[in-house]
Amino acid sequence: MIKRLLTPFALLFVSSLAAPGIGHAQAFKVEKFDIKADGGTDYVAVEGATGRVFVSRGTHMMVVEGATGKVLGDIPSTPGVHGAGIATKHGHGFTTNSGEETVTMFDLKTLAVIKRIKVGPGLDGIMYDEPDDKIILTNHSRPIGTLTAIDPESGEIVATVELEDNAPEGAAADGKGNIFVNNERKNTIQVIDVKTWKVTASWPLGP
Repeated sequence: MIKRLLTPFALLFVSSLAAPGIGHAQAFKVEKFDIKADGGTDYVAVEGATGRVFVSRGTHMMVVEGATGKVLGDIPSTPGVHGAGIATKHGHGFTTNSGEETVTMFDLKTLAVIKRIKVGPGLDGIMYDEPDDKIILTNHSRPIGTLTAIDPESGEIVATVELEDNAPEGAAADGKGNIFVNNERKNTIQVIDVKTWKVTASWPLGP
């Protein structure tokens, strides 16, 4: 579980300095930037195409240039924001706003809000599942947690899957039609088939 940090939030930018080639150890350059502003933080997302970093700040989403730490913009009015999902090929980004049970859909170029999508309680984790072309949410909803899939072009909810735990954290996709959800309280990984949006397995983990 990602711990919230106190302000001012320091953004660390890491870049590889190694020349390409097999058998060579990578070297990294680490820089620290004070991006200031109010609010703690949770998930941080990077847009690979531009190097921009999206930093959740409790009530707003900061957009920072990763290479310099320069603040490029801000998406306001995202109460209880946890993170961002970036669908570059659609030109859209999404934030999880647990304070109002919505997802903000915004334009990646202008950062202007396109619409707010009503999802429900417990919004937390978010990612863009590129192989399956879906924005995936993992929600601490009650009495049971859920996974929600959103179409990144239209912003429409296309599926909701009930999980076995009300504290799902992150999710990951394998590019072969499976999404894996980490259930924090039950110590399991659940596997979801994106064709049927059904749970196909639950793998126990050590405590």
